Amino acid sequence: MTTTGNSGHSGYFEELADRLRAHGMDEERVTATITELRGHTAESGTAPAEEFGPADEFAAQLAARGADAAEPHAGAERWVFTSDIYADRDLLARFGQQGWEVERIDRLGRFVCRRATERPMRWEYRREYVRRSRRAALAAELAPDGWEPCGSWTTLSYFKRPVSVSAGPAAELAETPRTPERRTYFTSRTHALIAVGVVSWAVLVVVLVTADADTRLWVSVLVGGLIGAAAGWAGARKDHRKGTTGTVKGVTGPS
Repeated sequence: MTTTGNSGHSGYFEELADRLRAHGMDEERVTATITELRGHTAESGTAPAEEFGPADEFAAQLAARGADAAEPHAGAERWVFTSDIYADRDLLARFGQQGWEVERIDRLGRFVCRRATERPMRWEYRREYVRRSRRAALAAELAPDGWEPCGSWTTLSYFKRPVSVSAGPAAELAETPRTPERRTYFTSRTHALIAVGVVSWAVLVVVLVTADADTRLWVSVLVGGLIGAAAGWAGARKDHRKGTTGTVKGVTGPS
């Protein structure tokens, strides 16, 4: 069952808030957590019970994560970056080797990361194309190998695990690279799509402003623009499924 809002799910979030308080989470964190989760379900259109599971179990998971992260990461570095679908896996592999752990993906699709200031460990990531209804099932399938969800964006779900799962103590960084100054990573493919979109709409505006009584011209341009946008979206979805990668300055991958 899905919905476009949260009006029908107040009971779930109220129960979740009560469970979090019972686990000892302070009121400020409870409020922030519930607000973020409400926003996530409003955006995804998925019922919270379907997205997160039973409120009592989900509360226990959140409380455990919070307790586990509170002390080790109290002085952690924070960094947020944005990437398109053509470079995200290469970037995550690169930054994971630098000790960056993805906490979540925010509403704008940005990777919110942290890195321990003391004894940082390397991380590895995987990306899966999966329907929202199967996210929980996929997470359960990957859990025995140490993978845990760290965010999702449309039909893409991301998972992380510490390299220590396979490498043990060798996963610890001998030297910590400095925090990247750059925060946005788009490939030439995305730049081309943006350029085409800007030019197409600019032409459309000019035609609409200067067209005479013969409206067939601008109607055909409008239809062409919509067809072009649909083709671009279809191409992006195809790339999602194929796992296509591209090139961004400083990062390369197979095309």
